Amino acid sequence: MKTKSALASLAILVAFPALADQAEHRHLGPHVHGQGTLDIAIEGNKIEMELVAPGMDIVGFEHVASTDEQKAAVEKAKEKLTDVLNVFKWPAAAKCKTDAANVESRKETHAPGEKDDDDDKPGEPQHSEFHATYTITCAAPENVTGMETVYFSDFSGGQLLNVNVTTAKGQTQAQMTRDKPTLSLAGVM
Repeated sequence: MKTKSALASLAILVAFPALADQAEHRHLGPHVHGQGTLDIAIEGNKIEMELVAPGMDIVGFEHVASTDEQKAAVEKAKEKLTDVLNVFKWPAAAKCKTDAANVESRKETHAPGEKDDDDDKPGEPQHSEFHATYTITCAAPENVTGMETVYFSDFSGGQLLNVNVTTAKGQTQAQMTRDKPTLSLAGVM
């Protein structure tokens, strides 16, 4: 039963980027600066990851880039995030490699009737967010015992990642912070 649940969660995680690409804008409630979400699904030797973080955390501004300097900052951040095995480091003994990495900067809009503290025009683009999806293969998945990140040192606005992990054994939640940039998978794998 747990395996079916893990597989269903993995299928949803894998399908999400395709569903998200069908919509021009993502409608969300208010976001919290400093907090991002990292979803991880592990099955066999495959790791699927999805990162969503406010633009303020990644590039230091929350509006859609308009100047050349801002656009360059977004491109530089996308390059850094694309190098997933540098940002999120799995144990060397696991012998992981990146199969796919996709990083986008997207507009975040509020649903009609919602109001942001900075702007009173519901439905208008309010903020930008970064959305990244990754597929990783590990030759020695038995050595996937945890992960550490340089996310917080690479992106000065990032303070917290809410992490959701799905494996064949079930689902778990954790937090990674500037003070604790590591994730233990003991008992989860």
